[in-house]
Order: sequence, then C-alpha cells, then structure tokens
Amino acid sequence: MPEYTDDRPATVEGEGAPALDEFQLAALKEQQQKADQERIRRLDAMALSLSSKRKAAIDARAQSGIEQIWLEDEDAFDGIDDANRAQEGAQGSRHRYTKSKSSAGTYTKTDNDAGENKCILLPNITGPYCEAGAASIADMLLPLDDWPFGLGPTPIPELTGLLEQVKQFDDEQSVQLPGAVAPQAAGDVKAQAEAQIEKAKKSAEKAETRIRDWLTECQWHGKSRRQIDDSARVGTGIVKGPVPAMKKQYAWHNQDGVQTLEIKEETKPVTETVDFWNLYPDYPACGESIHNGSFVWERGEITCKTLQDLRGQPGYIDSQIELCLSEGPQTPEIDPGFKKQSTTDNSLFEIWWFHGALERADLEAAGCDCSSQPEQYLSIPAVITVVNGKPIRASMNVLDKGTFPYDVLTWRRRPGSPWGQGIARQIRPAQRGITACFRALMENAGLSAKPMLAVLRKYLSPVDGTWDLFGGKVFEVDDDADVRDVKAAIQTLQIDSRQSDLLAIIQFLLKLAEDITGQPLMLQGQMGKAPDTVGGMTILNNNASVTKRRIARQFDDQVIEPGISRYYDYLMQYGEDEEEKGLFVIDARSSSVLVERDIQNQNMIQLLGASGNPAYGADPRKAFAETCKAMKIDPKRIQYDDEQWKKIQDNAAKAPPDPRIAAAQINADAREKLAAFDAQMEAIEADKDRQFELIEKAMDAELALRQQGGDRAMSLDEIKAMLAKTVLQLRTQKELSVMGARAKQLSKPPTEPAGRAPAGQAFQR
Repeated sequence: MPEYTDDRPATVEGEGAPALDEFQLAALKEQQQKADQERIRRLDAMALSLSSKRKAAIDARAQSGIEQIWLEDEDAFDGIDDANRAQEGAQGSRHRYTKSKSSAGTYTKTDNDAGENKCILLPNITGPYCEAGAASIADMLLPLDDWPFGLGPTPIPELTGLLEQVKQFDDEQSVQLPGAVAPQAAGDVKAQAEAQIEKAKKSAEKAETRIRDWLTECQWHGKSRRQIDDSARVGTGIVKGPVPAMKKQYAWHNQDGVQTLEIKEETKPVTETVDFWNLYPDYPACGESIHNGSFVWERGEITCKTLQDLRGQPGYIDSQIELCLSEGPQTPEIDPGFKKQSTTDNSLFEIWWFHGALERADLEAAGCDCSSQPEQYLSIPAVITVVNGKPIRASMNVLDKGTFPYDVLTWRRRPGSPWGQGIARQIRPAQRGITACFRALMENAGLSAKPMLAVLRKYLSPVDGTWDLFGGKVFEVDDDADVRDVKAAIQTLQIDSRQSDLLAIIQFLLKLAEDITGQPLMLQGQMGKAPDTVGGMTILNNNASVTKRRIARQFDDQVIEPGISRYYDYLMQYGEDEEEKGLFVIDARSSSVLVERDIQNQNMIQLLGASGNPAYGADPRKAFAETCKAMKIDPKRIQYDDEQWKKIQDNAAKAPPDPRIAAAQINADAREKLAAFDAQMEAIEADKDRQFELIEKAMDAELALRQQGGDRAMSLDEIKAMLAKTVLQLRTQKELSVMGARAKQLSKPPTEPAGRAPAGQAFQR
C-alpha cells in the first residue's frame, strides 16, 4: 500500500515558477489546517467506533462461557485440577482460584485444601487422548508425499457443445444439420477444442504448482498440524492466510574470486497460526461461521522497538505512532482472569487488527488509497491496525472479494457457535470419574495396608511420648493393670480393601472414553484389548475411521476449500505469469482420497499375512511390494530385481534338497498318514460299537418275548452268560482288527536321506 502523504502542495522552484504572495500562503496554510483537523476528527471518530465494536466482541465472547471452558480444557490437558494446582506449579500459566463458600459465608482460596492424608495424584488420560487423536488425523490429512487438494479447469460450455456436435456427426455419419459442424471441418474443430482443453489443464497444473510452492515456503503443513492440535485439545484451531509478507532470498556469487552475498526481497503470501484466545468474531451474529459476521478482531502484542520501526513504513500514520509511543503501553482491555497468561509484560503494546467494511471517507482520512474501488462503493472491506485505541494503519483487504483471511477448524460442532468441542471436553466425565476412583483407590490402599489402633491410655503409655506406631515400639504398662487388661488395651481396626471394585470402575470408565471419542486405545499405540479375529480387527478399524471421515470432511469444508480458494484469488489478482491464470475449481480431497488410502494401507498390512496361503492364489512378492508402498517405502530398495530373482529361483531348482528339509518332509508325511489311519480306526471302532448295540437290543427283545410267552427253557442266568460271551467275542475281534491294521501301517519305517546313516537304520536306532 502506498505510504501516507498529506495534500500540501509542493513549492516549485526554478525558472518560470509562479510566486505566491503573503495572502496566498496564508490561505493555503489555513486550508491545510482545516484538512488536518478534518482528518483528525475522522480518525478520532473511527477510533471511537472501532473501540465500541471491539468491546462488544470481547464482552460477547466472555459472556458465551467459552473462555471458562477453554481454561478447564487446558487444565485437563495438563493434568491439573483444584486439588493439585499448587503442587503442579500452575500459578505461572493458567492459574486461577476456585471459589467455594466457607462456613462463615466468605469465599476462600481452595488450591490446596485436600489435607496431608488426601491423594492429589491425577491419572491424566486427557493429554494422551488429545495428542493421539491429533496425530492420527494429521498423519492422514497431511501426508508428506501428497496434498489434500488439487486444481482442475472449469468445463467450458462452448467447447463442450462443439465436441458433442463432432461426436454426433461421427456416430451418425449423417448429413449436416442446421447449426451443426460441417463434415470437412469436424476434425479441425475437434482438434482446436481438445487443444484448448489441454491448455486449460496445463494452466491448472501450473497454478497448483505455484500454490503448493507458496505453501511449502511458509511451512503450511506445520501450521496445519498446530491447528489440528488446538482443535483436538479445545475444539477450535485457527490459521490465517494468505497474508503478504516480505521474504528475503540469499544467494552467494563469485566475483573475481571473491564470494559476495546477494539479498533480494520479495513479497509472497504466507499462512500463519492464530491462537484461539486472540480471535474475537462478530458473535452471536456470525452463528457457526465467523465469515457470516460483519467483522473479526485479532489481538497481538508487540514491543516498543517494533512499534518504533513501523514509523516511515508504507501505509502507517507516523503521527499516530508518535502518540502511542509518548503514552506508553496501556492497560489491556481483556479481563486478566480470562487471559492465557496471568501476568502481562508492561513493556508490550497491545495491538489489534480489525477486518471489516468501513466508509470510504474514513479510510481516505487514514491515508488509504481507495481509487481502485468504484465511486459508488461507499463501504469498502478494509484492515485497520490499532494500538492504544488509535488507528496507526488503514489498508484495503488484500483480496478484492473482501473475505476474512481466517480458517476455523472445529473438532466437533457446537450448534449456533463458531467454536467447537474438543476431546478434552468429550472425555471430561470419564477423566473426572477416573480421577475420583484412582484417588479413592490410593487412599483405600494406604488405609487397608496400615491398620488403625484403639488404645486405652488408662493401662499403658508410650515410652517415647508419641503415639506413632512403628516396629520395636515400647509401651509402659500401669502397675495396677493385670495381664488381661493389657491385652485389651490395644485393639486393631482393619479397613476392608476395595481395590478390585475400584479397578473395575476404572476399566469401565476407560472403555467409556474409547466409546465417546471413537478412538480405541489399541489404535493409539497403547495397551488395549485386541479383537480375536481378523474380521473383528477390520470392524474395529472401520468404526474408528468413522470419526476420521467426519473430521476429514470438516477439514475440507472449513480449511481446504476456503483457504485454497483465497490462494487462488491471490494468484489471479497478483500473479505475474499469465499461463498460471484461468477458471479453475478447487478439489478438496481429504475426506475421499486420503481417508480411503489410510484405510487401504491398514488392510494391506493384514492381507500380507494371508498372501502366503496357496489357496488364495496370491503372489506374496507383489503383496509385499504393495505393503511397502502403503508404508511409504520403495520396494525396489529392499527387493531383488527380476534378473536376480530368476537366478535365485533357478539355482534353487538345480540344487539338491537339503537333507534336513527332506527328513522333515518325510516325518510330516508319516504324521499325516498316521493321523489318517487313526481317523479310519476311530470310524471302525464306532461301527463296531453300533453293531454291538444292535445285538444287545436284539437279545433284549428275544428275552422279552420268551418271558412273555412263558418259555422258561433257558434260565435268566444262562441268557446273561450267553450275552457276556457274545460281547467278549465282539470286543476281541475289534481289538485284533485294529492291532493288525496298525501293525500293517507301521511295518515299513521311514528312511533317512542318504549321507547321514545307512538306509533304513537311522530311525530304527
């Protein structure tokens, strides 16, 4: 932006310059004074209006309750609560007092009122859950070998219509219709249309490369990871871009044997991370998106030297900066109780950036050149820099569209609010329950391990004068006490152990945390119960990926699509290479390509183990190569090439078999035949048993008939003897048949391969 200059006419010196008399100089001076007064009046009015909007934004956010939630979530992430706050040394960061009402009715400090016998340890599961969730999402959405977006040319209706006409002519081979392409020119029209489409594709590729270069230079991946970290922790992560920044490029040149350093400065768009504590949107008017509001405020801090260095920079108002320097840093407008830092450095100036529409006259009074905007535009999107309540710089929005440069990523949507809900808030009930159970468990362990005592002081007293119990403790017994009184003077009170009950509750709460967040501990690299089957593991992965897909879609909608669209607008507005410009569409593909690729990579690792089974007909070598690709490893770096692999296979076919392998194969065959024989014998035995049962039933039926018919020729004892004899014969036949078959099967023992022992002797020995 151009540097501010006043409207005073320059004195023209030299031959032919008109001379101004005393009255003309006085009139010009008076005119200039009026212009300065009007400019100052407008600056003061603008400062008053901006101050009112800023206070409204600060109060609205504080009243929404989100700041208190952020404080609690930050404490949960750090493993801090009211019981251990003082011991954790939290006074220097996000320290605050928890207000509780005493018996006297006054509010007292309760940072360390747990007592000496109370457990203040906090088993922090919130921090690991937030870190694991953010890491898994960042690894999936921000791979090093790919980008979560792409650019493609917008379809041109005219070219599409011509190609359709050409296709219709080629298909029908008919006479030219009115308005259709002539047969002799169909090929030329098709070639021209395809050439234009190809040119548009190349322009889109160049534009995509340019945007990727900008993002790489400003470390966009790292900024986005921090955004995801903030979103996972408190539910809201913010980045800002594109923001013009002066970049220095260094190059060494050899001139006559002397190395000289050349420094070049170039303005390039960058992306910056914004602390969620420092953003104040137009709430509640904006609803769930800050872009629906009329303005956005961003807070920051600068040193006195930085403010001094701004004097003389393009666009800055030196007179306003001088006033700020003379006043010094003022008291911050934010309530210190809701600031991330408990103490404020008095040497730092609070600086604010306003993004919103202002009147043209106010912007021009602040030195902003609005000539590029049409005269009918009375309100222009602008960026105002404010220090100590005074506008020190005014400029138009970097982009002609006037959009806010902020992208807000929410982990979980809050209806009607631009701020989201993070993992720390999701598992807050589980964390508080686990903390309470853990502290109860530790206290119960201490009480149950050390019994309590009931002492009658009438009969005894400690020699050392204290009632602390330890080994070798000596007590003095009263002379009037008898033996029975002494035994009854000390009684132990044993506290029951509730360790198992409390551990069961803790396990339930850990499972509850997994269900709430959709992040099983096993998939986070922590100890967890794994499914017993491959199918169960697949179901677990698919269930966990549901949350990933949702967050990936939000990343596309809230960050990729609007952010890359602004970079595209910046390229179209300020780009110098015309071949990079065109009508392009943004393809945000985090939720489609990257998520599916992540799921495919997990499944490939599982399928690698099954590829060795010949029943599947899979090539283990190809399966291993695909798995290496899924793990970001080039399989050519660790695999034999085709020629080497063929030589290895040929040598293996020509070489004699290893005796140990042959012996193992013989043993395996023998075991397989023996198992088959055992199965056959079991079938024979079962058949014999069935025959025996039939004979028993037949004899029982015959005995019943004889008894009914009054046939007493055979006595009951004779019938039983005959039955026992038949049974003995059947069992003997079965055992002999089994022994004969087994002996026939094992009559020829397996022989060991040559080279180890004489044939047929090694196994016999």
